[in-house]
Amino acid sequence: MNKNVVCTYHGTFKSYDNYWSNAGLNFDYLTDVTYQPLNIGLQYTEQDIRNTFKFEGTVSKKHYWNSYGNRNIIWFYAHLRMVYYYINNKDYNYYWFFDDDVTVDNFDTFFKSFETNRSDFISYYCFKEQSVKSQSNIPVIDYNTTSGPTWFERFPGEGDILFPDTTEYFGSFFPIVRLSNNALAKLTQLLKEGIYGYSEGFVPTVLNYYGMTLDTIFNSDSQSNYFNDELVKVKHKHGKINWEWI
Repeated sequence: MNKNVVCTYHGTFKSYDNYWSNAGLNFDYLTDVTYQPLNIGLQYTEQDIRNTFKFEGTVSKKHYWNSYGNRNIIWFYAHLRMVYYYINNKDYNYYWFFDDDVTVDNFDTFFKSFETNRSDFISYYCFKEQSVKSQSNIPVIDYNTTSGPTWFERFPGEGDILFPDTTEYFGSFFPIVRLSNNALAKLTQLLKEGIYGYSEGFVPTVLNYYGMTLDTIFNSDSQSNYFNDELVKVKHKHGKINWEWI
């Protein structure tokens, strides 16, 4: 049994609510009300996250993806909100999390494409560092991307907490993420133990560390191995994100 969750906040809700309201999708809103109230869905604030998990972490200004120093924990550690949703709704096998600025023009085919997929983690893009041999279905980051191999010079970064014997590193793009119940349970445990990091690298890296399976919606050719891109158009901020964007 799956659960569909759309992550929103006051700054984008009005722009995309009409789309989600008419998408024919059974979903819950997961709503960040840290800075402004929005009485819809499961609401949370940054302080709710901190209180629930006794989370005392901050976002280092020395981390590449916080070089301007303006990222809060909800943006930087995006899996915290997913774990928060999970602990309030533990009865599902898989959880699809969509940023509210994602659109999918054929949800029926999209979901059917993954019905038999038992991966613990699936994201819009998932990729791995060049030396990694495991997870053979996950593409190696290459020079056809904007970041190239330097992505893994930026992750792990300042403030990312990983096990010292971690040798395999993965990255991802998070506007769409599917997590298994087992994966969310493990992320909950790690968070309570004070182990966390920049989500797009931390989540696939630690799940692989624990022997869980990873997958990617789109491959290094910017196509999906699961559906015809002409029949299922997936967009982020009204445009398709190609492999080169990473």
